[in-house]
Amino acid sequence: MKYLLTIIAALAFYTAVNAQQVAEFSYQVSFPTGSFKDFVSKTGWVGFSGAYLHRLKNPQLSLGGAFTWFYFQDKKGHGTYPTDKENAAITGNRSNYTNIYQLVALVQYDFKKPKEHMVPYARIGVGGAYQDQRSDNGLYIIQADGAQFAAHADLGLRFNKDENHGFYIAATYNTLPAAQAMTATTFFGLKLGICGWGH
Repeated sequence: MKYLLTIIAALAFYTAVNAQQVAEFSYQVSFPTGSFKDFVSKTGWVGFSGAYLHRLKNPQLSLGGAFTWFYFQDKKGHGTYPTDKENAAITGNRSNYTNIYQLVALVQYDFKKPKEHMVPYARIGVGGAYQDQRSDNGLYIIQADGAQFAAHADLGLRFNKDENHGFYIAATYNTLPAAQAMTATTFFGLKLGICGWGH
């Protein structure tokens, strides 16, 4: 499934140069918050996304979609940790990690005309995700995975390099409520990306 979504994102980026549409590719560094920070407290250095947007009659408003992959890992070290069984614990070296594959629908509003040199924007996304939360304690593994609701928001600034290309930076927030024994997942991020579009 990961390969299929990658192909779709690549096709979307190619199409953008021939239509009134925008394609993006970005890298994000992420910072866990809330109860998710108890599971992985370390900064997430793996975060990639591809997005595809279509400008509406009002060119400052766009609709589209995005696929994102995040990976977090936290080596907790040696200690005594609770297990998924009641009144049970295990002593040893623990490593927690999770993969998040997220597919969302997007709504974006540009606060200036799209062709201006610097364009601030706001974006929200709502959809679904598959997450695999895992805790390794030597030979003992605790795993929770499954589908979750997913939502995120971006506040960014796009710099138009020329008529068809640009780059952008954005502050982001992602949230996935607790589901199927998975910890509620929330994190802030800083995103840097490139974009291309047609007129």
